[in-house]
Amino acid sequence: MKNVQKVAALGLVCLLVIASFIGCMKDNATKTYKVYRPKVEKLSEIHARIKNDAPQSIGTLGKICLYNNYIFAISPNKGIHVINNKNTSSPINESFINLPGCGDIAIVGDVLYADCYSDLVTINIRKMPQVSVVKIISNHFPDKLYAYNFSVDSTEAIVGWDIKDTVVSQSINIENDYLFVGGVLLSSNTASSIDSKSASVNGSMSRFAIQNNFLYTVSSYMLSALNISNLENPKVESKKYIGWNIETIYPFKDKLFIGSQTGMFIYDISTPSNPNYVTGFSHARVCDPVIADNNYAYVTLHTENEDNNANNSLLRCTGGTVNELDVLDVSNLNNVQLVKQYNMSQPKGLGKEGNTLVICDGKDGVKFYDATDPANLILKKTIEVNNAYDVICLNGIALVTTKNALYQYQYSDINNIKLLSTIAY
Repeated sequence: MKNVQKVAALGLVCLLVIASFIGCMKDNATKTYKVYRPKVEKLSEIHARIKNDAPQSIGTLGKICLYNNYIFAISPNKGIHVINNKNTSSPINESFINLPGCGDIAIVGDVLYADCYSDLVTINIRKMPQVSVVKIISNHFPDKLYAYNFSVDSTEAIVGWDIKDTVVSQSINIENDYLFVGGVLLSSNTASSIDSKSASVNGSMSRFAIQNNFLYTVSSYMLSALNISNLENPKVESKKYIGWNIETIYPFKDKLFIGSQTGMFIYDISTPSNPNYVTGFSHARVCDPVIADNNYAYVTLHTENEDNNANNSLLRCTGGTVNELDVLDVSNLNNVQLVKQYNMSQPKGLGKEGNTLVICDGKDGVKFYDATDPANLILKKTIEVNNAYDVICLNGIALVTTKNALYQYQYSDINNIKLLSTIAY
């Protein structure tokens, strides 16, 4: 019996010793990461490259705007494709404005306003295809001086990344999406003259809006009002902090409808130089393009998991699961009411003309609705295209951007929608 007790005691001691070793062991493993080192360039050198070039083939396409008979289509961070659309059945890619760091534009009176990384540039396009820079407002978009955990001063821009693989020793419990080692970021994710009559028509994902001789821009947290009564000499009249994760701006009459990842905000611009907050509508954390008419606002809420953006040129957000269209009654701004929610697949850009509402619903294509009664939208037609993400509706024609092509559809007869043209990327 004593021998048995001795053996049991010895076994217990061994277990305790082993447990103590296990408690202080640090299991390590190696993991391969991609190392991102920022490429930095002087903005003065970037500005010197802004010019008109020969037409280029279209690769990744960002936001678009219509100006008279032309389509201005942004190649994110590279420049702007100028497409002659006088014949909507046969558009012609005429030229390319080399404009590094560009994600948004607006045009009026043959003057084009665009972001160039953190700067706002004013470009005279009156003698297209020749263009000339007439003014630069430095550091107008200060949020673009930062990328991940890196920053540059206001005279520089992060223009790209040097990427290479590296092996790092780390605890096997580490599940960081991003790891910083030695000051670098490691990620485990792998023509002829244009005759101007009015301002450009932008899509619902635009961060620029022109109204009342003013240009309004939004950054990720700031609303700016610029007086453009002298088109080539825009002057900043006011800047206001309006929250975080601001994404889009849509003008209608004396109001600005601003979309963010957490809600829609309405600002009054009856005094154009001083936008004033009127009301808002909160929702779950998702992307939020918005458009409006006399009595209703239409808001698409979506989670974003596509890679069709660059440097905030398109919407991108994570963490939500809501994919729907919200229709809001904004006839009484003191009492904004949710009229109805419509389930969607992954709705993004949207446009409306008359009683026709057009929604880009991701993998489900482009949806055309009869919106005579916003509380009872009637789906009239679905066009099957690959990952549609923005649309402009004008004069019975819907200009639709997708992951692979730019389409134009005639929808004046919503029961007989016709494809007019396709520009493949």
